Order: sequence, then C-alpha cells, then structure tokens
Amino acid sequence: MASIAQIFSVLSASAECTALSLSDLDRFIRFTRCLKPEIALGMQHSSAPPPFLPPHVASFLSNALDIHGAVVLKLWAFLRQYIWELGEPSIETTECLLFDEHGSRTTKNHQRLAYYMFYPPFTKCPDCKKILTHISRIPVTFFTKDGPFSAYSNSLRCRTESCETRYYPNYSVKIKAKVRRYYDEAVPSILHLEEHSFIQSACTLFAWVSSQNCALIYNHALSPYGQKHVNESKFMLTPTQVWRAFVLVSLLKDWRERGCILSVRDDGSLRAVVTDGVTLGHPCCKVHNCTEPLQNNHHHWCKTHMEQQHVCIITDCNRPTRSGHRMCNDTAYCKYEEYQNLKGKGFFLLRKRLQRVGVQQPSTSLGLDSVAEENLAELLDIDGDDPIDPAHKSDNGNRPSKSMFARRRTHNEQLVVCSCGIISARATMFGAEAISGVKDFLKSVYPNPNDLPNVIFYDNNCQLQAHLLAQNDEYFRGTMLPVDVFHFKLKHKQSDKFCQKHCNPLQWTELVGKDGEWVFNSSAAEQANVWIGGYQAIVREMLYYTYNFFLDEMIKHRNAVLVAKLSRTNQAPYHIPSYPHTM
Repeated sequence: MASIAQIFSVLSASAECTALSLSDLDRFIRFTRCLKPEIALGMQHSSAPPPFLPPHVASFLSNALDIHGAVVLKLWAFLRQYIWELGEPSIETTECLLFDEHGSRTTKNHQRLAYYMFYPPFTKCPDCKKILTHISRIPVTFFTKDGPFSAYSNSLRCRTESCETRYYPNYSVKIKAKVRRYYDEAVPSILHLEEHSFIQSACTLFAWVSSQNCALIYNHALSPYGQKHVNESKFMLTPTQVWRAFVLVSLLKDWRERGCILSVRDDGSLRAVVTDGVTLGHPCCKVHNCTEPLQNNHHHWCKTHMEQQHVCIITDCNRPTRSGHRMCNDTAYCKYEEYQNLKGKGFFLLRKRLQRVGVQQPSTSLGLDSVAEENLAELLDIDGDDPIDPAHKSDNGNRPSKSMFARRRTHNEQLVVCSCGIISARATMFGAEAISGVKDFLKSVYPNPNDLPNVIFYDNNCQLQAHLLAQNDEYFRGTMLPVDVFHFKLKHKQSDKFCQKHCNPLQWTELVGKDGEWVFNSSAAEQANVWIGGYQAIVREMLYYTYNFFLDEMIKHRNAVLVAKLSRTNQAPYHIPSYPHTM
C-alpha cells in the first residue's frame, strides 16, 4: 500500500491536482473505492484496476465532488492501485445524499449510481465460467439500523444456452426451470427481501411485538433519514416486509443447519388486474364533469349551478329562457320546444315509420285527424327525413344533440377487477371514459408506484400508452399495459402499428403458460360488468349517496362470497397491503 509521501509525490507532478484540498482528495478516494464493484463490471480479471474509469463513473465523481473531469481522470491514473487495495470505506449520511443527488442524473438505468449498490457475488458464471453480461439495474430501498436509504440492485445473466441463469445478490434463478437457488454461504448480512427492497438481517430481530408494531417502531424511532422524506412512502417499512424478512432468515438458517441449499420456485408472482367501464349511472348536474350531488331526483342542476335553469337549454345558446319555458324566444327554438311538448309525438313518430314501409294509418281510430301531418311538418319546418327520429339515422352517422331536455346522467362506472374476479376499486366517470380520467383513477387506486400490479389489462391501453408517452409520464413504466385478449383480436386494427407493437399481449412471455394457455383471465372485468350491470334498473333513479352506498355494499358482498369460494377450492386468496403514506 502506498504511503502518504508517495501519494503526495505523485500528485505534485500535476498542476491541476496540486490545487485540490485534502478534503476533496479524501472524498475522491473514498467515493471511488465505494464504486469498485461498478468499475469492475465486465472485467476479465478484477484483481487489478482498469487503466480508465467507466465514463458514467467519471462523470458522477466530477459532478458530486465538483472537480473537473480531467482532474478526475488524472487522480485515477495516479491512485488507482492504492484505491483498489483499500478496504471498505465509511461514508457519512450527508455524503450519501450526494450519491442520491448526482447518481441518478443519467437517463440510462444501467448507469445510475447510489452509495448502496448490490451486486451478484461474482462476475463469471460459476458453472460455465463465462463473463456475466446483460446487467439489469432497478431502484430499491435499503432498510438499515441507521434508517432507510435509496439503493440499486443489480443482476447479471449468463447467456450460455446450457446455462441460462440470472444471478442476483443473494441467489440465482434458472430462467427456463424457474427455480431460485440461494448461494451456498452463511445467512447474508443483507437480505434481498423483495424486488424493490433490501434489509439488514440484524433488523429482523424484534421484541415481543407484532410485525405491525415492529414496523411502527422502526419508522418512528429508528428512521431519522426516513422522517426527512415523509412524503416518500418507499422509505416506510411495512408489516409485510417485517414478516417476510423473519420468514426468510428462519428458512435460510434452517437449511444451513441441515447442510443444504435453499431452492424454491421462482414463478415471478405476477399480479394482474383488468380495468373497464360499464354503462351504469345516476342523475347528475347538467354541467359537464360537475360532481356536486343533486338535491332531489327532479332537479337538473346542482345547488351551485341552479341558476342555469334560467338559461336556454340549447347547448350553443346562452340567452335567458321565456317565462314558463325552457328555451329562449328564438322562433326556431320555440317551434322545437312546442314539438317536444306535443302529447302525441310518439304516435306521429310510429305512423311515420309505417309510411316508410307503404302502410297508411289514420291518426285516430275514427279516421279523424286532429292535426294533419303535413301541417305539423310545415309548423316544425322539417323535411321527410325527420332528423328528430332516432330510429331512422342518417347515412352520415349520428347527429349530436343540440338540446338538453332530459336530465344528464353519469357516463359510466370504471372498475378495477383482479384476475381472480375480485373487484378492488370503482369510480364514477361523470362526463366520459376519458384516457386521462382512467389514468388518474388508476393512480388514485395505486397512489404509490410500488403498489402497482405487474399487469394492467385495458381495452384502450394503446391510447393510454400514447397519452403517457406524450405527457412524459413514467408512473406506469414498471407495469405491463396490454390490451385484453378479447378486444385485441376483435376491436383493434392490424394496421395500427403502435397498438400491435406495444399492446399485443403475446409479446409478454410471462402472460402465457407452459401449456400455451393465458396465465390470467383478462376478461374478468367484462364478467364483473355483466354482474354489476344487472343493478341498472335498481340504481338508475338513486341519488349520489344512496347510489354509491348501495353499489359499494353489493360489491363487498360479492367479494366476500368470491373469497370464500376461492378459499374452499384451495386458491389461497390473500390481501396485499399498500405502502403507507404517513408516519
């Protein structure tokens, strides 16, 4: 190991390096030593340091230490052997924040850095001795005795056909066989608890308390770092994580005592839900997207917009209504309102349909026309193809309604249904099943990205993905967003290249089982829609509070019955707790 005199003798040969403070030099040495496993990635032999730093490591050191890039390269050239032989350095909490601030600036996931970086214990495959490649790096939370920290977990893959193994910090996974095999070593000091969380094994020893209280003690008393990031729920230890850590440590200890290696199935434990809308609703305010409840069933406007009842109901008209009428004094509108108020308008409509097939029918059973039809047509100034007749649509398609005689109703109910059939969430769409509305609904159901299921089926996921891409919204970046199988085959055009590329469920091999069948029931929402749609006649005249209370209770009863059925058939249903959001 080099002496201080040798180090300063080497540095004094460079004019740029002589301007460094002792504090800067100390940080450079410690930070670079922390990144030794990152620097050694892909090296044939890690016993000697490489002549050059990886560009993303050099860039991080330059930004974090506020040192010119050229100086970083010279320091490494002078000190690399000394740094490579050093032991594990100590880093202060404030210095960890420098890693958090500057380590994630790059847009390339595999180049992001943190103080805590977890790697497989080797860079060569133990079986075939090939260099491991295809690094996968994901952000994780590391729960320590000093509090939670941001970190990154790395895995490497052996591409040899006979091997096909991916190596993680605590275990390896045989990809084809789907078997997870823990390494033949003592119980690791750092446990790979979940995909996005690690924990010090010492933190799993807890007092005579429940896992929930253990998590509360950690979050309130032992997590000063987490308290400064109270809005980042990923830093909150959950009771489920405490229990998983306890079980994992116990299993590893038991198998070590038996002189065996723990191997378990690695099926991915994917979770999938389906979201879809069902035409079901209640009377609501005529103002688009107004969510304020009506005061009674006869009102067309909520209390806030009640003054709108004195405005002409023609959508493009803002003039006041005539006294005792619902439209303004425009002549055409007066004729239209008069037609709508005719008691026998349904009779004339049916007679008009008979005329289209060449059947003449008198207007009364006595053959006496109280109002001649030609006079009615003249009065209303309409032609033979009555635009008001909804049963005789124009070849040009539907015409948008220009008036609002009837009450407005909410557009639809949006459901989130687990692939097992359990309805996990419901929301009322007041104006339309807009893509942005569905996105906001899903975010409200899963307020933490860590809570998101692995798969969300939606019949309009192609538009949702395009919307997320346009908005640069990465909230769902870790979730598969395919179109459900039924709608993809029948409702989506093969010429839609974006949809075919990004939403074809077949592109995700995880969704197809060994027998070629689909792993998940992507039609679960359609089946739930049929069930909940049966209540349409019951709820259609209910007001806001009664409507929501009734549907929520019916959904709870259905879920309870379905959970009991799943339990009886040994399907083992269970509830996945969400990440907490407050201390």
